Order: sequence, then structure tokens, then C-alpha cells
Amino acid sequence: MNPKHILIIGGGPGGYVAAIRAAQLGAKVTLIERDRIGGTCLNRGCIPTKTLLHDARLFYSLKKSPVFQGVSIDPSHLLESMMNRKKRVIEELLKGVEMLLESQRVTIKKGRADLLSPKQVIVADGKDCSETVEADAIILAPGSIPKSLAHLPLDGKRVINSDHALEIQRIPREIVIIGGGYIGIEIATLFHLLGSKVTVVEILENILPGLEGELVRNLRRFLERDGIRIFTQSSVEGVQESEGGLRLSVQTPQGLQEVIAEKLLVAVGRGPHLDLDFSKAGIETSPKGIKVNRRMETTCPNIYAIGDAIGEIMLAHVAMEHGLIAAENAMGLHQEWKSPPIPLCIFSHPEVASLGLTENEAKKTAEVKIGRFPFRSNPKAVISGETEGLIKVIANRKNDEIMGVHIIGPEATLLISIASTMIGNKLKEFARFIQAHPTLPEALKEACLDADGLAIHLPRPLRSLKSA
Repeated sequence: MNPKHILIIGGGPGGYVAAIRAAQLGAKVTLIERDRIGGTCLNRGCIPTKTLLHDARLFYSLKKSPVFQGVSIDPSHLLESMMNRKKRVIEELLKGVEMLLESQRVTIKKGRADLLSPKQVIVADGKDCSETVEADAIILAPGSIPKSLAHLPLDGKRVINSDHALEIQRIPREIVIIGGGYIGIEIATLFHLLGSKVTVVEILENILPGLEGELVRNLRRFLERDGIRIFTQSSVEGVQESEGGLRLSVQTPQGLQEVIAEKLLVAVGRGPHLDLDFSKAGIETSPKGIKVNRRMETTCPNIYAIGDAIGEIMLAHVAMEHGLIAAENAMGLHQEWKSPPIPLCIFSHPEVASLGLTENEAKKTAEVKIGRFPFRSNPKAVISGETEGLIKVIANRKNDEIMGVHIIGPEATLLISIASTMIGNKLKEFARFIQAHPTLPEALKEACLDADGLAIHLPRPLRSLKSA
């Protein structure tokens, strides 16, 4: 018997994971990518951003260390080395993914793909050459593109987006970032750590909308204390060129303010990349993205869509899970997206991570109890000199079920992976696990204990002493 042929459009995290999973299940797989395998995440998003942030944090830690105060390093001399290392990291990971696909006998075609029918795709290589490819099932993973603002057209030099920011050749004296979502805050952190004067302009009531409010308040306080200026409920109304930069008119709740910037970064989010001819395959779309059911199947049988293109939360790890489900269903299995708790990570300084329900969301469904543990009481945090922040655990008071875990502080994005095993389990069960000492996970255990007033390394509250 001939193996089932699965064709995938888009080689980002969702697409290449779907390709590998389909091949594992015995399919003949063709993966079509117009640019580079790995998509936005590997080439222009997660990986380059976090690589640069890692190096910027090392520089900042060295500069602030009481041990190395005599060491003088000019960050402007570091940027070229940082950019070169970023390229090496991307290339190493890219080669790794390509090797994985090759090992699974996945055929990779370079070119722009479009739909011809429910089972046909045309691939153009940009050189007036095209071919038609037929498949038993198709998985659409076209990803997303940066949103823009009509009144602020990009020129790639002074008015830029996140793609341009990751290729910048000189640290700007001043940079204004429009958008206080995770992209804007991570890039604000990067340039602040390297010495830029940073201003963030967010049109909504606060930065990082939808995140646990206590974490957002703490992060904003830390950022503003360190010198990042944040305007919320504000917008850039006008831009004028001036000598050496831009003169911005920012409308704020306190009135119109003038801000000088060498660079203006537009980071107002991303939208689904919907440039395929969906009508030829009978696929329904909306401005939010491609319509799918819980099997990741579109309105056309045997065509699936995953990742950023379906208009849900745009995260690489979500796209990967979508890819697994779509590939397994394309191969005749029966899997559904169960809308599990999704870890959210912001690689700011300090880091922020969140999983499950926020305090306000949890209170709408149950009577809750809350445990908190500050990193200043954790030995490993004290050792590393990163004592700012806390862990917050939210649990159902009646059945002890953990409903949410929210972290701001050192290695928050790593600790949230441990927390992913906690959601839905009992608070007391996790509190019995032994954590190695001295480590940061001890703080996670202490936060669970604190929900019942039993944290070991927190002083007994004064109110308890008075009532004793």
C-alpha cells in the first residue's frame, strides 16, 4: 500500500512538528516553506530575542555585581558580538531542525504555496517555475505577521518593527516603543539593559493586558524604578523628524507630552498570515484567522490549520501542540484540543510567568485561598543577587485544588514548567514534595504552604501573634 501523503504549508514550530509527527505515523510528508525552516520563532522571534536578552542580562549582572564593580565594559562594543552570537545560535538550531526533518524522510520544498483545491497545492519558486502537488490531507501553518499602524509607516531605519530591532547595528540613545504587550516589554528590557533611554506607550489601561494584576503592578514598578518610562492609556498622535531623531507627540491622561526618540518601534501585536486562496478549497476564515474545530480541522474535510493562523493565543509551544493534534487526525487518529492551561512567559527583567486562572478569574468560580512567597526569603535568590519578586499560588479553598500559579522573579520562566504539573492537583500534595536546597523551587513549595499559613521561612504574621 502507498503511504498516506500529508502536505504541510509553513515550516514554523507548528508546521515542522506536524511534519515530524505525521512521518512518525508512517506518512509520506511534504513540507513547503517560502523562507526559512523554523518560521518567525526561530528566525525573527523567540530565539533571537531570548539570545540577545541572555547576553544583555549577563552584562547587566556583571555591571551591578558588588564583586566586579571595578570592571568597565562599554555596551556599544558588545552589540556586534551579541548579534554574531545570535546568528550562530539561529543557524545551529536551524540545522538541527533540518536534520530532524531529513531523518524522518520529510521532503522540503522551497517556494510560495497556494491552494488549488481540497487536495491540490501549487508551489511557485519565484523564478517563473511552479508545480502542482497532490495530497491526501493538508495542514496549513502559515503563521503570523507584525501588525502596523497606518499613521506610522515603517521605514526600517527610524520607524521600525521587531524584525528590524533584532538586526539593529547601534544601541539607540532613546527608543520609544508603541505597545506594552510581551513583545514590547521584552524589547524594552533588552535596550534598557544595554543603556538606552526607553519609553513605552500603551493605549490600554496597563501593560501586559490579561496577565495577573499583582504581577503587572510589580513589574511596572520595577521597570519604572530602573528608569523605563511607561505611558498607559496613551497614544502617539504625531511624529516629526528632528536633527538626529524623531519628535513625538504623545497623548496621555495628563495631556499632550513631547518625547524625543532616535528610534520608534511599533510593537502592537501580530495577526494571522492569511494570504492563501482559501475559497478554492472551501475554507472559511474571519479577520481573526482560519476557522477550525477542536480537531484542528477547517470547514474543508482533510484540511487542517494550526498555530498563529487560527487566531488563538500566538505562542510557539501552542502551535507545536496544534501540530501534533492535526498530524494525528490527518493520519486517522482521533485527537482534540482540550484548551489546557497554557504557560505564559515574558523574558523581561525580572522575568514574569503565569499559568491557570488569575485571582479575579478564580474568584468568579470559587472561594479561594492565596499563598505568596517573596524571593528575598529564598537562599538561592539571595546567592544570585536576584531577590525581587514573588510567587503567588491560587487554590480552591473547599477542595484544595490549585487554580493558578503566577511568578515574577529569577527563572520565573523555568519555574512555571514545574507549575504546569500542579494545576488541577491538590495544594497539600505538592507541598509534601521535597525540593533540593538551595534551589528556587523551594520558593514554589513555600508559596503552597503559605496558602494555609504554614510557610516555614516566612515570619509569623503579627495578627496571628496577637490572637495567640
